[in-house]
Amino acid sequence: MDHPALFRSHFDGASWDRWKVALKALFALPMDDADLATFAEHTGRAAAPAVPFREAAWVVGRRGGKSRILALLAVFVGCFVDHAPHLAAGELATVAVIAADRRQARVVLRYILGLLRSAPCPPWPR
Repeated sequence: MDHPALFRSHFDGASWDRWKVALKALFALPMDDADLATFAEHTGRAAAPAVPFREAAWVVGRRGGKSRILALLAVFVGCFVDHAPHLAAGELATVAVIAADRRQARVVLRYILGLLRSAPCPPWPR
């Protein structure tokens, strides 16, 4: 999310700071003092998670960035997590994105494609 060559331009600005802390908590990534203060303010917990979560549920209002964060999570899990230990020879991993309806699914898919197409790598199919 903060990598300048990958996704920083999609998530730049202070409005994404709380999401960054939420994702750090989700994946048990290191937090600085400001992150820990934000984490404690929103969770009531004093210590950051020591191990990644397997599941998360967030209550977020309209226009809160849920679809964009879900797209980022799908790209991250699909591209940057090694699934090989869990797959049979020749099996391809699938990242399922569940939406309430086709319209919302299309929105998330477009965000995913936008993230992938903006990455500095071989061209993605259009």
